[in-house]
Amino acid sequence: MQMFFDWLSTLQWERLFPELLGKALGFLSGFAASWFLLFRKRLNALQRMQAGDSDDFIFQMHQLSPVDEASPATGSSDNHVLLFRNVAPKTTLNDLYDNIAVRDEINKLADQTTLSNPILKTDGTLGFEMLNDALGHIAGLLATTPFERQTWLFAMTCEDRQFVRKKCVRCFLIRPADLQRFADWNWCRDHLLVEKPWHWFRVVALHRIACVWQAEQKLAAEEAKSSRDKDMPLVDRQVRHDRVRMLSVGLHDGERPIDVPYRIDWSQHLPSLKKMGLPLAPAAPPTDPPSDPT
Repeated sequence: MQMFFDWLSTLQWERLFPELLGKALGFLSGFAASWFLLFRKRLNALQRMQAGDSDDFIFQMHQLSPVDEASPATGSSDNHVLLFRNVAPKTTLNDLYDNIAVRDEINKLADQTTLSNPILKTDGTLGFEMLNDALGHIAGLLATTPFERQTWLFAMTCEDRQFVRKKCVRCFLIRPADLQRFADWNWCRDHLLVEKPWHWFRVVALHRIACVWQAEQKLAAEEAKSSRDKDMPLVDRQVRHDRVRMLSVGLHDGERPIDVPYRIDWSQHLPSLKKMGLPLAPAAPPTDPPSDPT
């Protein structure tokens, strides 16, 4: 015991105490900073979820299903109800793209979309590769389905946070014949029903996608006439590429509405769309038949 006290008496307490105190304070400061950063990260993630922001990638199939003529909602034989279903497990931006720069670019493009322009504006080589990766991902997931393969159109979209509960990248799949119908706004307004009242925004988004698709088809036809070389170059910067792409996959073709089809009252939505710079024609008022002069 005496040796222990002798050892303590030989220590230079004027140096030892400040060093111990400094190391203890450094440890506590580091622990507090780590805890604060972890807590802040979790708090930010919670705030993003509550705000509706998400890094999810969702792949959705869209179909037009004829409305049964025996249904009370039927107005004519050309009435259809819009169905859309998830066709693949939900993935995330980090899982789909391992390049940090690509993730940042997709988030940037997603923030620039509106209901009037719902398709991500992918440009150049980077945009072409981003679109190709998502297209290849869903094509691979659906490669072994037992359903008959058909031609589908693919578009990478992000819908306006003002109208959707959850803002994330949604990749649309729709058959060309169905998307062709969406190009006619009068048909969408008069003959298209939905499963839920709030699905009206998806009708507008598909109409805008159909307009983009038609413009791309027209431009591709003009380029085909003027181009002498029909072969795809081995090296191409993809300054312009189609944002609505074709692929062949097999999807279930027998989906049915989960609820009574709902007819949208467009008079409630068209004024707000017009303020956003998206003027869509309202329904024409009914005209009275000419009276018999006799």
